Amino acid sequence: MHSTILEDYPQISRSITFQDFMHAYAIVKSRAWGSRKSVSLIPFADFLNHDGFSKAVVLNDEEKQFSEVIADRDYAAHEEVLIRYGKFSNATLLLDFGFALPYNIHDQVKIQLNIPHDDLLREMKSEILQKYHLPTVEDDNGVDSSWNTFVIKEVKSASGKGKGLPPSLRAFARVLSSISYEDLSNLVNEAARTDGRLARQALKNGSREIQAHEFLLLRIDQIIQEYIACIKELGPANANSSFECKRYSLRKQMALYLLMGELRVLESASAWLKNYCAVDTDHGSWQLGDNTRA
Repeated sequence: MHSTILEDYPQISRSITFQDFMHAYAIVKSRAWGSRKSVSLIPFADFLNHDGFSKAVVLNDEEKQFSEVIADRDYAAHEEVLIRYGKFSNATLLLDFGFALPYNIHDQVKIQLNIPHDDLLREMKSEILQKYHLPTVEDDNGVDSSWNTFVIKEVKSASGKGKGLPPSLRAFARVLSSISYEDLSNLVNEAARTDGRLARQALKNGSREIQAHEFLLLRIDQIIQEYIACIKELGPANANSSFECKRYSLRKQMALYLLMGELRVLESASAWLKNYCAVDTDHGSWQLGDNTRA
């Protein structure tokens, strides 16, 4: 893209490098506002900083070519007016806008699950999962991920209440935990009899249902340990007197905000799964919270 632009405007391209172009693109991209039809720069709107809790947003009337921001509360004189750029995670805020929040309610984690290469049913499981088109994941920028990628948001409660994990992720785990052709055929037949969605209901075999969720728990706990190791590796963000040290410290702090936010999401998912898989030894059955169905 950059070569075409520079070639179309030779009068200015002689003094512009690709790095110059990328810098200019980043500046515009971090300040532009998107709508259904286009992306535009709105004077003064880019002066407003982001607050994930704010309900104030930029409103566009494309027919009148008019934009406005309506404050979500009364502001005192000299108080900074804040708006919400969008329900963006720290990963998107850091990539697109150059900052991260100490606590971001919209943080999320994208994880990828794979069918083990030594799984004798690997080919059949892969065909079934792709045939039934598990929803692809779309990130904050509208980019789709593969069929075996899932987004986890913070689970509000570890007691079984709340939204829990994405149904498509739990369905994937149920397929992966199948150990026979009969198991997989039963899942396919069930989907055909109902709404066409694969393994979206709890498995009738309680121990197999727990096994599927224990698989998820193991993978998420592995990722948690990787995050903890990265956070320890970074260490605290201590700013020294020099400008370079302060800039490095700021970047380290933003990286810590990103990692710690995603770690919080992963830990909430782990707690939810542990509760889901909890065994009631007195009754010899597995305990389920209010949200047992996918």
